[in-house]
Amino acid sequence: MEILVTLDSLKNREEEKVLHFPPDTLVTREARVYAAKKGIEIYVGDERLAQPSLLNGTSGQKAVISVVGEDRVGIIAGISDVLAKNNVNILDITQTAIEGLFTMIMVVDIAKASISFEELKEQLSLRGEKLCVRVDAQREEVFHFMHRI
Repeated sequence: MEILVTLDSLKNREEEKVLHFPPDTLVTREARVYAAKKGIEIYVGDERLAQPSLLNGTSGQKAVISVVGEDRVGIIAGISDVLAKNNVNILDITQTAIEGLFTMIMVVDIAKASISFEELKEQLSLRGEKLCVRVDAQREEVFHFMHRI
């Protein structure tokens, strides 16, 4: 059975300085950064997890944003506006419109975001409602965990 260890699950156990998880456990980057800052050692099976590398002194945090709906003018601009106003950098973007159906996937850097990830998701969802599209956002680690074979 695979286990996903997130930042929230570590915060619930921050009193413990050594944590052991079974093999095949996935520990998110955000959780590893938190553990490193708090001096918590994490073991998956018998192996201690390496501390995450830092980019420019900060952890690299990414999210995957998907947008689906009827094609209309302003979708990319509207979603990009929310990201720019919250200091979220677009790393990669792909979009297509087929027979009136619009789809877009973005990979974004949220490390320097001016708001929490939950607040960002809420703002993106609200903008999506105004644009008549569905917007979903997931942390990259969760996206990969959910979509691996």
